[in-house]
Amino acid sequence: MSEQKVETTGFVPQYFILLPRKIKKLLLYRFFFATLLCSWLDYQMLAIFLCINLFEVRRPLLSLKEILGWTLFSVYTSIMMLVIRMCMVGYGLILCHIHYVNPRCYPNRILRIVNELPIRICLFLSILSISITSSWLYGSFVDLIYGNYLLGGSWYYLMTFGCFSGISYFLKHHGRCLKRFPLPIVHLDMKECLLQIWCDQLKRSGKQAFVPTLLFTLIYWPCMGYYETTEIKGVITGFTVIIMEPTRLFKGWFLSTLILAKLHMVQEVFGLIMQRQLVLINDSRRLHEYLDINLSNLILARFQYFLCMMRMKPMPIDKQRCNLSLPIAMALDTTEMYGFRLLAARDFYAAMSGSLCSELLNQPLDCKRNRSWSELRDVILETVDDFVGRIESCLETAPRIKICSLLKHQNPVKSGIRSLVKTTAPPQQRQCGCFQKCQPPEECLCLCNLGKHIYERTLSFWNCLMLRLPGILQWYRYFYDPIPMAKLNHELRCGEPLVWALQGLVCICVRSKKEDRFGFIQSDLSRILTCLLKLEEKLIAAGERQVRERVKLCSSHDRLIMAVNRCLYKMLFTFGPHLDFVINNITLRENLYHRMKLLP
Repeated sequence: MSEQKVETTGFVPQYFILLPRKIKKLLLYRFFFATLLCSWLDYQMLAIFLCINLFEVRRPLLSLKEILGWTLFSVYTSIMMLVIRMCMVGYGLILCHIHYVNPRCYPNRILRIVNELPIRICLFLSILSISITSSWLYGSFVDLIYGNYLLGGSWYYLMTFGCFSGISYFLKHHGRCLKRFPLPIVHLDMKECLLQIWCDQLKRSGKQAFVPTLLFTLIYWPCMGYYETTEIKGVITGFTVIIMEPTRLFKGWFLSTLILAKLHMVQEVFGLIMQRQLVLINDSRRLHEYLDINLSNLILARFQYFLCMMRMKPMPIDKQRCNLSLPIAMALDTTEMYGFRLLAARDFYAAMSGSLCSELLNQPLDCKRNRSWSELRDVILETVDDFVGRIESCLETAPRIKICSLLKHQNPVKSGIRSLVKTTAPPQQRQCGCFQKCQPPEECLCLCNLGKHIYERTLSFWNCLMLRLPGILQWYRYFYDPIPMAKLNHELRCGEPLVWALQGLVCICVRSKKEDRFGFIQSDLSRILTCLLKLEEKLIAAGERQVRERVKLCSSHDRLIMAVNRCLYKMLFTFGPHLDFVINNITLRENLYHRMKLLP
């Protein structure tokens, strides 16, 4: 994957426009469903907050009726929930953009900070808007019964503390780097995942909100008392509020817990839904490239599926499976979206370890079957060739200028030996053009060398300043020094989907030995083994450069090396005794025989 500049058409990124229609509708459907789940969780949090603040043991039925009315049948609550939902949609869009956009190569840290600044500002504003609107809504019900307005009441306290919680969440979870959604190791049931997310995030958020609540309370109420009275007595009044009214401390902790849990859950829910397992099929991509899906019918079918599940009736999943299914070659060829291609490669490997591989190998021999296999093979092997070419461009030898500069500084061992580098003639002294009999420009100050003189003076002043302030020099080097092997790490990170795609392709080859009755995959084994050996060679060269330059490569290099070794061992264990019949290239065959001797 080459470095691509993300262009936008209006508010829609360019990589989303280039996708096939079916994948677009699939992503929109998943985003819509994740937004509905987040709204449902938001109503649950509001109901819990109202139960804590408005429920009275003396009149339980009236309290529950009031809570239900404020939660579901209030115009004020509906408007505030609509605003929160819009902020939540913006937050989800930014998270999805961070996940799906292709990685970019930054030669130094300052360039990375400048390029990521707009997306960080949008992310910060979306988190802050969710915190402000949620604090506004929750704080509206705090003084509804007791009417305690001492030192501004609890509403201002909860509003400012909600903003503080949002800022602390952004600095802790999105301050250092922008994170993608984690790749699911095992796809679990959605109801179990949602219940686990709900319980875990509430417990974790309650623990995280305890210390900030104490610190913020000890700062806020004394400062608020001093602000109203401008005397020391106001500070004492603030501490009195903390001691005499611990319920305000509890409400602040509970509000911070709900806000942190909401921000965590939004990220977890969007990651859960957008990373759900893809339904892959053995079909030609040409039949699905221009196939459009009605999104409203898809949502309606999902609601029908939900109603049938609630009524315990048979669930019509055949229609939905047909609508949401994607050809394997189409899913793997989405080079515009890194996150989706990583998920497609992971699901492809899992599917080839199951029944989908048997379905591919046991189909009747016709043109359709050959086309499906050829599309899948070409997509993966062309991706490998492109990746090998980019890695090879990053492993270029030292430029000729650097070699010449090294040879110039080498002293000959024996006298009388001619130098390998042509010696340069000494520069001729030139006269200044201002006057006829003037000294060389380097020895006098005139109009000819005024610019050079100013530059040298400025440079000497800057060097003296850097020597006196070593901290500034260290920060300058940290931000502006080039990152070692940045381009190579970038290409390795872009090629990480090959970790799963290659293993899925090798699974087909290994299982074809017993399940392929027609042997149509046998003719492609030589090409697959050649690509694996070529890729291994470049990855080993990258590892040697890592040792030579004493710079650690990213974790994608280790994953790729492990995946390629696993693929080669599987192929050699399976087809090793039959290399004379499978491989026609004599050089490749001898190389594979030599590799087989190294096997344990």
